[in-house]
Amino acid sequence: MKSTRRKKWIAAGVFLFIVCNSLLLYFDKEKAVERKSFVHNWSGTFTDDVVESIDVRGVFASNEDAPVYFDDNTGAFQEFFVEVGDEVSEGDELYAYEVLDFENQVSDLELEAAKIEEEITAIDTYLTELESYTIEEGSDDSFEGFDSPFPSDESDEDEDSEENGEDNDNEESTAEAELIQEEAINDKEKERAQKEAELAMVNDQLDQLTTTGQTITVRSTFEGVVRDLSEDLSTPILTLSSTELVVEGEVNEEDRKLIEEEMRTEVTVEDIEDGEVTLPGAIAELDTFSKETDVQKASRYPFEITLTEENEEIRPGYHTDVEVITDEAADAVAAYEDVLITGEHLYAWEMTAAGVLERKEIETGLEEEGVVEITDGLENQVKLADEPEGQFRTLTPFITPIDLSHVKEDELFDGSKAIMKENFLLGIFNR
Repeated sequence: MKSTRRKKWIAAGVFLFIVCNSLLLYFDKEKAVERKSFVHNWSGTFTDDVVESIDVRGVFASNEDAPVYFDDNTGAFQEFFVEVGDEVSEGDELYAYEVLDFENQVSDLELEAAKIEEEITAIDTYLTELESYTIEEGSDDSFEGFDSPFPSDESDEDEDSEENGEDNDNEESTAEAELIQEEAINDKEKERAQKEAELAMVNDQLDQLTTTGQTITVRSTFEGVVRDLSEDLSTPILTLSSTELVVEGEVNEEDRKLIEEEMRTEVTVEDIEDGEVTLPGAIAELDTFSKETDVQKASRYPFEITLTEENEEIRPGYHTDVEVITDEAADAVAAYEDVLITGEHLYAWEMTAAGVLERKEIETGLEEEGVVEITDGLENQVKLADEPEGQFRTLTPFITPIDLSHVKEDELFDGSKAIMKENFLLGIFNR
């Protein structure tokens, strides 16, 4: 009987204790009663490269095709010296034909040689002017005085310069102009090399006519692989494809609005000897117009990607997954999405070094697979609490679960019973 009555008294005491504490918290308008927040789960901020991207499909193709022609009015075809799949270098023999009109053929070749020499002279003049042209710092030159490849809008640039006058804009403008100048020089040097190869081929044919008087062997001015060969001599009789690969594909209307030329890409190929290979590249060309315009059909926009690395196992025609990086933030302060809370303003609970929780309003940027860029409101390497259903209060002390790895069993009961009892009660009442 006494045992039953005792249990009732204990139960009633526990109930009153809970009710009293609840009432104290409810009527505590001046926050006299100290509140604590128990944090079960937390993570933190860190630095990461956060990117936003679009996934598309592509296929490897040759960077350039070079058709080879034969004019049956100039002579009678004799034979091919190559087959489909053969690799050819500049100067390799492709085919031979017998000249029908010796004098007429010599005249045509001499005229062709003179024409090519004039084109080479024009390229040299252009290169000399381009290389000697000095770009003034802080401005986008119009490159007047010769046919410049540089796009410019002098009036717009002058207005912008007058409006902001910032040094970093000027530096960027100068650097961009220098880059375009360098690219233009490289393009012209490649064109000159091609013209020199063509001139060498024409002079070689003239030498052959002088030597044999009848037969000409046509040599390649291009380095690549024989892709097509026309046995019936239909035009072109040969097609040579470059061994340098690009990636071609198409994007839909929605993705076309987000993708721009020069955006960085990552091209991934699976199921080859090296396993999975990822090659870096960039969008080199992106068509403005849809491949097909029809109200009943989806619009598709062709693109081409140039690669900065190669892999010998990859062949033209291989399909690939392409990730187009539409935006990126390098070494950004980031946090996991599950510790960011959406309210009137986006915020997070920072676990400060002082042992209290602080509600921090934040601003975010890019987002990638649950990782969010923090643009304002949080520093790197701070702890963030995962709030359980709005139970946290700002600037309140926080408590975390005990970490048993830091508990030493031999020290757990070290001390007198009175001290152990006092510590136990302090722990209970602090909770």
